Amino acid sequence: MAPTIALAALMILFAFSEYIASKTRATISSVLALAVLMLAGFWTGILPKDIFETTGIKTFGTLIAGLLITSLATTLDFAEMKRQIKVIIIALVGVAGGTALIFAAGYAFHMFDFALAGSPIFAGGSAATLLITTALDGKGYELIITFCLGLLIFQKFVGIPIASYFLKKEARAFIADNNAVAQYAHDNQSDSATKPKLLQIPEKEQKASTYLAKLSLIAVISYVLAGLTHGVVHYFVMCLIVGAIAYALGFLESGILQKAQSNGLIMFLVTVLIFSNLASVTPAMIAHIVGPLILFMSMGVIGVLALSYLTGKLLHVSPYLAMALGISCTFGFPTTLVMPQEVASSVASNDTQKQAIENYLVPKMLVAGIITVTIASVLMAGAVVNYF
Repeated sequence: MAPTIALAALMILFAFSEYIASKTRATISSVLALAVLMLAGFWTGILPKDIFETTGIKTFGTLIAGLLITSLATTLDFAEMKRQIKVIIIALVGVAGGTALIFAAGYAFHMFDFALAGSPIFAGGSAATLLITTALDGKGYELIITFCLGLLIFQKFVGIPIASYFLKKEARAFIADNNAVAQYAHDNQSDSATKPKLLQIPEKEQKASTYLAKLSLIAVISYVLAGLTHGVVHYFVMCLIVGAIAYALGFLESGILQKAQSNGLIMFLVTVLIFSNLASVTPAMIAHIVGPLILFMSMGVIGVLALSYLTGKLLHVSPYLAMALGISCTFGFPTTLVMPQEVASSVASNDTQKQAIENYLVPKMLVAGIITVTIASVLMAGAVVNYF
């Protein structure tokens, strides 16, 4: 297949998967749709097995991934995190509980490699999956890679209904307290974003190319620093760390990929790169991972809910809210933003209640998702790849 045709085929599949997700209101997620479409293409022979090499995505996507991980650091609102310290503790302890049970199940059923590779993905999502699958690629871990992709695809179907159920319980209890509704009826935004930062460049002096250049510079610095650790700290993890520092100093801006007008292309390249290993997946491999998927997702959910519940009790946080915060690790943003809004619309009886519920739940869910999906899972994945 000619490179131009191959690239067009992948772009069409990616666009169609997002269309399916939009039409089904994410009941069928874009990652599930893309995985099914690509598997169908490979198994029927419509898509050639070497399509990722033919298009150059295998190489270029890996290079671009550093920019995406760096941009994730610009979602870290340190002022909001300081206000949501209880949320951070609950989310981290919840992830620790889920990971502990996943490891225990891995030992008990002699599938520790599955547990080790899967735990960062259960704690996060695409970024951790990218890190794990790229590290395992070409090392004979095809079955484990398939398991990781399955976990990324299906854990959302477990976590989202659970979180939605608990958030609705929390919202109903919240609006029963008139004082709480009055307190949260008006949105009190932090003025931290208006304060000038040390390395901040005026927006009017920047172009799309400027934002890309700054991302690239931080990625290069991260690459050099990661090299100095001799593999102890993975390049992607260093991108997150250095990116967070650059964002705190004002060198990088929030939503920098959108400002660089590159978000769509980079997301396409990285998402397709994550699923590039599907070219070697067989029906037999799919059958082999069903058992481990059910086992480890079940153990992870039980561990997260149990530890989140107990931590919430200790911190005097509602158990419903605590468990919703913990299980946010299975889906992350933008669901952590959309779900509280949908809950508010379904539970509130007037606009004041709706606004109050959103102001109460949205910041907490956003912080929980950032802590688990953006930070904890990437750090865990960076440590795990050294084992393999």
